[in-house]
Amino acid sequence: MERISKYQLAAMIILFQIGSTPLFEIGIKVGRDAWLVAIAGMLLGLLLLFLFLAIQRKEPEKNLSQLLNHYFGSFVGKFVILVYALWFTYEAMRNLRDFGDLTLLTILPRGPISLIMLVMLTLSIYAIYKGIEVFFRFAEFILAGVLGFYFILLIMQLISGVVYWDNLLPILENGIQPVFKESLTAVWFPFGQMVIFLMFWSYLKEKKGLGKTSIRSFFVSGVVIITSNIMNLIVLGPQLAGISTVPLLQSVQLIQIAEVFERFDALVILLFYAGIFIKATLWYLAAVLGLSQLFNTDYRRFVLPVGAIMYAASFLPRSWQSHLEFGKIVADQFKVNLIFIGVIPFILFIVMLIRGRDK
Repeated sequence: MERISKYQLAAMIILFQIGSTPLFEIGIKVGRDAWLVAIAGMLLGLLLLFLFLAIQRKEPEKNLSQLLNHYFGSFVGKFVILVYALWFTYEAMRNLRDFGDLTLLTILPRGPISLIMLVMLTLSIYAIYKGIEVFFRFAEFILAGVLGFYFILLIMQLISGVVYWDNLLPILENGIQPVFKESLTAVWFPFGQMVIFLMFWSYLKEKKGLGKTSIRSFFVSGVVIITSNIMNLIVLGPQLAGISTVPLLQSVQLIQIAEVFERFDALVILLFYAGIFIKATLWYLAAVLGLSQLFNTDYRRFVLPVGAIMYAASFLPRSWQSHLEFGKIVADQFKVNLIFIGVIPFILFIVMLIRGRDK
């Protein structure tokens, strides 16, 4: 069985959580209080993380697919595993499309999106074929560079004279209710997506450090996300941040120090690419792992079929805007995040408690 270290797990959690999140301004519907939404969403996401860790601690050697099959029974368990695999594939597809649209919006406006996404998909396929250990080792290798680049961007913004702290005032001008309401959306993306690690925690060599490693990594990624949200607000202001296609990219474009240090667009795009690649590939890997355990075969057999489905489905949205709107419909009307991140894990935990008492 493949195994990963706690440092590799920490790196993957941080990079996955950051992922494509800086592409968006979390909680911008409440204007200048968006940073409070990010904080509240992280704290609510921490409660979900405690639930996921509690599930894993009861069965440290089983992943989510094995837990569902064991506690829900053969028929119901296999059906839920299949539905989870479809959801993982859907999330991977969304990140694949994010990669294509981001490239068109920034560096290759006339490039063929089909070829751009195919390159990304090929890299993900290669990473999955190399195995879980290799992919997690890659995350460990690039973590320092990603966090270092984000720190450099933060320092450059602070000393470039484009920061206006008044953009955060007044705090809670419309009361706490709008912030709390919006945080119920932020909890699912990105913080609640920690549910995916129920597919990978069982591969950890040292189970003793699972909880501390996961919680600390969760907070590190949360600080990066919240800091990014705040910087967009104090540089662009709530109005411009709300209508900007990629707020972080636009705020970084304003950096100019001594007419020498400027045009950090390429650095930001590189960070986006690293985050999107990690996130898309981990969703992809979770999907093929779920299918492999459903059909009791090697997960590499499903890499190409699942990849073909992802690639074909990524063309369904006609534009970046329709891609975003489609995601909101799936999340808000069909309650997909609520079901897969909140309801099913909670039911699984209750069933585990009941069966544990019976035993």
